Amino acid sequence: MFATTVEEESVEYDDDEPMTLTEFQQSVHRMLGADLPMGEAFRLSRWQFQARQAGRYRDGRILLAGDAAHLLPATGAALNLGMLDAVNLAWKLAADIRGGAPSGLLDTYETERRYAGERALLQTRAQVALRRGTDPAADALREVVQELLADEQPARRLGALIAGADLRYPGSDPHPLTGTFVTDLTLQTGQGTTSVAALLHRARPILLVRADRADLREAAAGWLDRVDIRTAGTEQRPTDALLIRPDGHIAWAAAIDEPADTAVPRLHQALSEWFGDPTPPITPQNDTEVPGVAR
Repeated sequence: MFATTVEEESVEYDDDEPMTLTEFQQSVHRMLGADLPMGEAFRLSRWQFQARQAGRYRDGRILLAGDAAHLLPATGAALNLGMLDAVNLAWKLAADIRGGAPSGLLDTYETERRYAGERALLQTRAQVALRRGTDPAADALREVVQELLADEQPARRLGALIAGADLRYPGSDPHPLTGTFVTDLTLQTGQGTTSVAALLHRARPILLVRADRADLREAAAGWLDRVDIRTAGTEQRPTDALLIRPDGHIAWAAAIDEPADTAVPRLHQALSEWFGDPTPPITPQNDTEVPGVAR
């Protein structure tokens, strides 16, 4: 059996000392006014209300993530937030170590994940406020929220907020999907049916293009060593192409039937902004054979 107590008034204890069964029994007694029979406990821990965020996530070569960067007042949310910190940082750090990363790429970790931390603090503080009150007004607030969440749209919006999937990171591309978390679309490819999530398993950037947009595939040729280009169709057609970062956020999107003279320059800018300069094409010198290049 899992049991927990929540006390509004602080209780003095030494955090360096492990929690004991007696301490938990005393907490239960304060809450219920009665004793409960208890056997051996498998795990005991204390938790205090904390709502804090580091002023900076990066200082030179030092980067903060997870609980080192933020402490939340509601349980469970910190795990999601910390994992998303790690995913955001991992691909940027790998690109910087590998070489060729654009200038300032690691700085975007702090910009994006501090904003994510602020949103997480917002919704976890709201959770605390919902459960903390004990008067009729607090009961009325909880009842109204429950009624709102019976409808699909508010439930989806709040679910995305709690999961951290509602974020739109800032970026230079003006398309409304840029910066958002990509939807896990079902994709039809020449090799069969797959999904966006399955393509992201390689943890590489993906340029997802419709079959009739060869112009966009050719425009990204200079980044083939860093970006996977995939041709696919979907039952729904939100865009003609998506440039998806390894963390699942959209770096660029082409509007439906957007002409190449506007889509290609924006694609080049996004590719350079997130994944560095294009690799120059290999050209033979003095009629020398170049391995792997058909002539």
